[in-house]
Order: sequence, then C-alpha cells, then structure tokens
Amino acid sequence: MPYLTTGLLDNRMVAGDRPSSTLLVEISNEDISTVAIQIEGFLQNGTMKVKYIDEFFTLTAGTVSRKNYYTPFDAFEYQFFISSQAVNVLVWGKDQTGKCTSVYQVKTVEVNQA
Repeated sequence: MPYLTTGLLDNRMVAGDRPSSTLLVEISNEDISTVAIQIEGFLQNGTMKVKYIDEFFTLTAGTVSRKNYYTPFDAFEYQFFISSQAVNVLVWGKDQTGKCTSVYQVKTVEVNQA
C-alpha cells in the first residue's frame, strides 16, 4: 500500500494572513478497479503532531475526488494511504478568497514491511 505525505508545511501568518486557509486535495483513480484511500491531517502544536483529519473512503475506477480541508495552523501535514500505485494525489493551498497560493509536493515514503 503506497504511503504519501506532504511533509510538514509552514503556514505561518504573513502580513496578517495565512498563505493557505484551506487545502484542496484532488485524488484520481487511474486503476481499473475501486481503490481504498485514507487521509490523515495533522497540525503541529509545539513539538507534538495532533491528528485533526481522519477520513477513509473508496474511489471507483476512472473517477476523481476533490476535498477541501480547513488549515488555520502555523504548520500542518497530510498523509495519504492508498491501495494502488495507479492513484494520483495533488494538493494545493488556497487563500481566504479561494485563490490557489501554493502547489504542495506529495512525496512517496518508503515503509519497511516486516
């Protein structure tokens, strides 16, 4: 199962506004079958990561899902667990007006399987 992450993203206020007030996540299933997806969102609170999003759903073959998440934090991270290599995940930050402010890279994390 692929494990993807945005890594910890800096979202501190600049001139009174956060670079990203919401996060748009677009997931496309290019597989020939339905896939399982779990999304976890974490905020950074001091030295601790605190989970504030935990969502599980399935996505049928050839479809796209778009989800918006509120990100009023100085730092946050999103992790994606998907059941197929044929799933693409794109992540954008949007400001208060809904304008795209950042395109965030989603990286594959190597997980040692015992």
